[in-house]
Amino acid sequence: MHSGEDPEYGLHYPATALIDRAVELGYGAIAITLHGKVLDDPRVFEYAAGKGLLLIPAIEWQIGGRDVLLYNLTQKDADAIRTYDDLRAIRRERGENFLTIAPHPYYPVGHSLRRDVVRHLDCFDAIEHSQVHLTWLNFNKRALETALEHGKPVVANSDAHSLWMFGRHYTMVEAAPTLPSIFKAIREDRVKYHSPPITVWECLKLFVFDPLIYRKSGRITHSFPPHESTV
Repeated sequence: MHSGEDPEYGLHYPATALIDRAVELGYGAIAITLHGKVLDDPRVFEYAAGKGLLLIPAIEWQIGGRDVLLYNLTQKDADAIRTYDDLRAIRRERGENFLTIAPHPYYPVGHSLRRDVVRHLDCFDAIEHSQVHLTWLNFNKRALETALEHGKPVVANSDAHSLWMFGRHYTMVEAAPTLPSIFKAIREDRVKYHSPPITVWECLKLFVFDPLIYRKSGRITHSFPPHESTV
């Protein structure tokens, strides 16, 4: 999911709004995966914990221009991952406390993994079923075939760029709401994804009308005021 703290999109809701919505919907855990940035404001994590929600530090990162989802890391960790060998190294180092998901691997956009998902399958714990699909057009089919062929779990994420998108696509995980338990359950395929088709109108809203609104209305860049620097 994304929020107003995302450096690449002018989204007009903060991370705290996603947290409030997650609590309202009964979520046990969420991860906000900003583009190229780990959300690291401790006040946001304290806010989530105070509401009984596990917020997992995560990022939507790129390797060779291809998207990957990385969970439980710092910005310094992410900055050191430039190649798949770098990713393999941190996976060895962090072991069960690190999770990697292949997002929208076969979607017809330049930053999808495509062949890299199979070439570097050892780098991924699960494959994503993307939320953007219609009853008559679904680029997830090949991802499902790849997951079945290679025994990889399938998960669904909101990938929310608007609050109305959040809560419609998610994964039920047979685990306690703790990071080690969730990661272990995903790897062991104790998951069930929920990802219904969206409508043509929702596609237009997502890709045309919402971006227009963001550009006209400005953006929210912080859940809380920025930290004041001291000398």
